[in-house]
Amino acid sequence: MTTTAISSPGDLGRAMDGRLGDAIDDRVADALDDYIAEGRLDGRIRARRSPGGLAALVAAGTAAVLLPWCLILAATLPSTYQTSHWKLTWIGLDCATAIAASLTAYLLHKRSRYAALTAMAAGTLLTADAWFDVSTAAAGFDRTLSLTEALLLELPLAVCAFVVAARELRR
Repeated sequence: MTTTAISSPGDLGRAMDGRLGDAIDDRVADALDDYIAEGRLDGRIRARRSPGGLAALVAAGTAAVLLPWCLILAATLPSTYQTSHWKLTWIGLDCATAIAASLTAYLLHKRSRYAALTAMAAGTLLTADAWFDVSTAAAGFDRTLSLTEALLLELPLAVCAFVVAARELRR
């Protein structure tokens, strides 16, 4: 075995005598052969996409539209509003929450990875329920009851649902 003293980048190039370049060329050629053999390199030109590129663009666009929209709503919405679908609204929200929780329980029982999705939905619905209960309650006993339910029931259950979702994503 011979050793060569290398004191400068030029010495390294002379010591390798082109062998590194040949080794890299051989590895690239082998990888290219594998791509062609597996049909992954078929001559068609495809646009490069980063993972989640389109989804990230849509999410950013949605945020860019919704943030100014929140300011518009803050300036233009009336402070009170009467609706004829009040019961339907609350029944729908609570039914959706119950369905999400039920699906989560079923999917956890089946050990399905999709439980993370339903747990996240259940946690989000519980958080929205707490928010709307408190923000629409009249002052006095109604507001106290809504705050108590939110702090002792809905928000802790939402946290549990988010923890379940995070645990399932790591599984």
